[in-house]
Amino acid sequence: MAKIKGRIAEIGVRHADVAFHLGIHPSLLSAILHGRRKAPDEFCSNAMNVLDRFEQAELAAEEARARVLEGGPQTHRPPDTPAGGSP
Repeated sequence: MAKIKGRIAEIGVRHADVAFHLGIHPSLLSAILHGRRKAPDEFCSNAMNVLDRFEQAELAAEEARARVLEGGPQTHRPPDTPAGGSP
């Protein structure tokens, strides 16, 4: 469980978000991580998969943020601009 706890801290994701994506209550996640409850079968592999997806999302967000701040290409239009051109 130490590896999962470390990855949660490293990525900076909330326990509630991890629990949601695992389909369990946050209090159950906390109990498992602190050794008060036995982890269900496949918990570790499921948790690592969820954390992999969070990490991928964070990396994609960092890359997009860097492109925007550098003035690079943006893939969205202002909300009031129609797909075909100017309003």
